[in-house]
Amino acid sequence: MHYKATLLLICLGWCSLSSALPSDRQQPIKIESDRAIQDDKKGTTIYEGSVVIKQGTIKINADKVTVFSNSDKVDKIVCVGKPAHYQQRPNLENGMVFASGNTIEYYLASDKIALLKNASLEQNGTTITGDKINYDLKAEVVKATAGSNKRERIQMVIPPSKQRDDSSSTQKDDN
Repeated sequence: MHYKATLLLICLGWCSLSSALPSDRQQPIKIESDRAIQDDKKGTTIYEGSVVIKQGTIKINADKVTVFSNSDKVDKIVCVGKPAHYQQRPNLENGMVFASGNTIEYYLASDKIALLKNASLEQNGTTITGDKINYDLKAEVVKATAGSNKRERIQMVIPPSKQRDDSSSTQKDDN
């Protein structure tokens, strides 16, 4: 029971990730790559070669990115790399969010991100890793799962509190 309560508190700590800067959604999506193939019938554009995507504070780096569009609106972005990287400043109060995975699926319409294989999510020194991390921005929920191998487990690292760090640095040496 104590484990579940601790996990709940940890997940609540991630809630601050949920509210992205309002200006991010109002910014254009800018994509740079070595090559691109656009297929209007399928509604896809594939970018390859050191792909960089920027939208406001959002930045994604990957080897290959597929953008899925419907009626001139981007629905989903799938990023593949070894690993692919995602970063965003969710709000003015907290630091940057850094995420990575061999595949990053970004669902713009539902504000969800799936980090797959070698997944990692970090903010303000707290890091969670696992085989898969689902990050639901609207529901303010982060869910991590281990791989199918029983030896694989999720890991979370929570840094010591700032208050504790500050008090230890103000102690005087009486020697």
